[in-house]
Amino acid sequence: MKKVLTLTCLLLFQVSFAQTSDTDEVSKETKNGSNAFNDFYPIAVKPALGYLSNMNSQEDIIFDAKPVVYYSIINDIIERMQSDDNKAGNAFYLSFQPHIRMYAENSKPVKTPSYRILFGWQHMIKTKSNNFFTWAIESGHYSNGQSGCAFLSGEEDESMPCTDFHATITDESNLSELLNRTNGNFSTNTTKLSLNFRFNELNGDDQPFKIHSFTASWELYHNRFFGLFDFGGYSDFDIRIYGRHRFGLGYEYIYQVKPKLRYAIEQKFEIIQGAHPFVEPVRSETTFTVYPFNRDIGFFATYVYGHDNYNYRFVDSGNQLGFGVSWDLFQPFQISRAKMKAL
Repeated sequence: MKKVLTLTCLLLFQVSFAQTSDTDEVSKETKNGSNAFNDFYPIAVKPALGYLSNMNSQEDIIFDAKPVVYYSIINDIIERMQSDDNKAGNAFYLSFQPHIRMYAENSKPVKTPSYRILFGWQHMIKTKSNNFFTWAIESGHYSNGQSGCAFLSGEEDESMPCTDFHATITDESNLSELLNRTNGNFSTNTTKLSLNFRFNELNGDDQPFKIHSFTASWELYHNRFFGLFDFGGYSDFDIRIYGRHRFGLGYEYIYQVKPKLRYAIEQKFEIIQGAHPFVEPVRSETTFTVYPFNRDIGFFATYVYGHDNYNYRFVDSGNQLGFGVSWDLFQPFQISRAKMKAL
């Protein structure tokens, strides 16, 4: 257990040191060439590590971790946003998005972890009033790397006993009680389209000090990888449980209190469409984060209501409280640096 915790912490701090930079360092990266681990992404899953309370009485969570990494192929977003010609910026990247939970159990404490491996493209436009509009498309694979029957412990996925038992599940079945929490298989291919608009109010240094950020997204679960290749998908039974569509809405307010302190208040909603009737379709996350060092590392507290977001545990629902550290992959930066230099 200690080895797993240590490894997770080391990975998260590696991500932090690779991606953390203050405003001056951002300018240096733009001037000298960007680092594949130090690029900014307007639409991103924030790496995080912290405590999360239990959603039900069946499992005791010790910690919840998202050691997310973005590997840049091309990313000129900061350069274009700091230029005076209003050209759009683009980011092409590969993203590895694990989600890991440790439970208070004697053996195999890290159960059914999530793995998302995605290829993405983000296109960002700066308006004449220095606001940002971004769209992103990401596609890849999402699974937990397990081989067991999803709702029958001790049997392999798609074996005859598993298939026969799954045939007995009805619309009235309690999926949370039936779920194989030890090694139940979850697997799908996915494509997600996201839109984000940021209204920026700038200070005297042309850096946003007040930001209103609005996001909308649509995620489709599909059987073929990139819609072309027949591997990594789901069975007919799986998709009737998962639901093919997930819709997201989000709002974040960011305020720079003083040069070394900012905070953010974020509200996110997710709605699952077409899943099994037992599944709670709504998920709400309310998060408050403080960034005390003018860097991308922050300390957060969060409240969750609705379905879980840990692969097959979306069949669970309830309330959760959490707190910990996270890393912002699109911290406020000086927008008109190039114009100021020219003056």
